[in-house]
Amino acid sequence: METLRSQAGFYGLLLVALVVIIGSIWYARNQIKKTRHQRHIHKVLESLGVKYLRDIVLPDGLEGVVFIDYLLLVPDGVVVLDINYAEGHLFGGISVDQWTQVINNKTYKFSNPLYNNETKCQAVTWNVQNNLGDDTISDDWHTHGLVVFSNAGNFPKGIPDNVSMIDELKENLEKSFVISSPVKDQNRQIWDKLHDLSITTQTEVRH
Repeated sequence: METLRSQAGFYGLLLVALVVIIGSIWYARNQIKKTRHQRHIHKVLESLGVKYLRDIVLPDGLEGVVFIDYLLLVPDGVVVLDINYAEGHLFGGISVDQWTQVINNKTYKFSNPLYNNETKCQAVTWNVQNNLGDDTISDDWHTHGLVVFSNAGNFPKGIPDNVSMIDELKENLEKSFVISSPVKDQNRQIWDKLHDLSITTQTEVRH
């Protein structure tokens, strides 16, 4: 009986060890993939030739904060970029609450990323209007939103509005904003103040 108990305990520990090893391999594999996609995204952004900020933290106007993956400076304001690394076949639309992801014939649901992106755009606009000083407000300033998907996934039935695949990002930005046009001085000043505000907000969040 004691031998059976010892064997059961051994196989139990072995099973736990296998689960941990498999989980570690799965996590490491996903991290490697994500790192590769992050490098690709960084390379594409560098090729745009525009100013951008990464990992921005700003007040949301509701006593909280928003976290923004990338903020791009364009001639008439900024573009709030959210980066999504979803794999497989993707299906969604602007007014669809739950989008669908299909991987190896298995279906998963995830929240419409455009809703979260719109919240971040509203936070940027609120800060420009209320948190940077009256002298910085410009009628020529606009906040745009865009959700960018890495090339880990695809939209077989068409890409929703306000969504871009990373490899089409430069082309889409050129079509929408003519990013090669000069940026007005007043908008550059707003951009600089948003950058400073983000640094201040990050410090406050850490403490």
